[in-house]
Amino acid sequence: MKCVITSAGYGTRLYPLTLNQSKSLLLVKGKPILNYIIEKIDKIKEVDSIYITSNNKFYTNFSWWLLNNQKNFSKPIEIVDELSTAPENQKGGIFGCMTVLNQFNIDDDLLILYGDNLFELDLQNFVDFFNKKRSTCLACYKLKSLEEAKKFGNVEIDSENKIIEIKEKPEKPKSDLSITGIYAVKKQDISKLRDYYQMLEKTNQLNPSSNLTFFIEQIYKKQDVYAFPFSGQWADIGTLEDYEKVK
Repeated sequence: MKCVITSAGYGTRLYPLTLNQSKSLLLVKGKPILNYIIEKIDKIKEVDSIYITSNNKFYTNFSWWLLNNQKNFSKPIEIVDELSTAPENQKGGIFGCMTVLNQFNIDDDLLILYGDNLFELDLQNFVDFFNKKRSTCLACYKLKSLEEAKKFGNVEIDSENKIIEIKEKPEKPKSDLSITGIYAVKKQDISKLRDYYQMLEKTNQLNPSSNLTFFIEQIYKKQDVYAFPFSGQWADIGTLEDYEKVK
């Protein structure tokens, strides 16, 4: 299994903190957000390589981070430059994943995470669930109420955790499960991900919001895709307010 951490965003809602720094590298209790994520990935026995996507502006920042931090982790890490130079020419998480797949000729199961999430989920448990189902899966956070679910991508599941419906910020949520930006894509679905990416590229639909959830929405009605609910703490660091709460 290969792991891709998508960290090529510009974090515009966190300005001025992210004018010259990726939000993945912002400090929480003296340690970059990215370190917390990789510490969890480092414990997953199936993962043998980690790839972190970056935009061109912050590529040097990530390279310096890796120089100082690779020694702290057991798995090899690569920084992958998506080559975007500004928010307006960014192409989203799907583009980042395809850049990694193509550059390193990967044909393996994928664990994909957003680089701005902090969570208490044990990722080994999520990967164990994925291996048991042998289907593409999402990790979904169990919110405190349906009212809160209106703010997030919403996932409805059946009794076996198979996804029935996904809706973005619904007015009337049918479940308390939120999309978190943690995905496991089985090897056999990589060709479908590639086809979906090529469709977006040909129709000029690649943009900063082109994330993996769009791909999941394309396949869950045609094949079994499962959700792995988790609780505890989870934070999607998108704004200055979010960052202050996390700190």
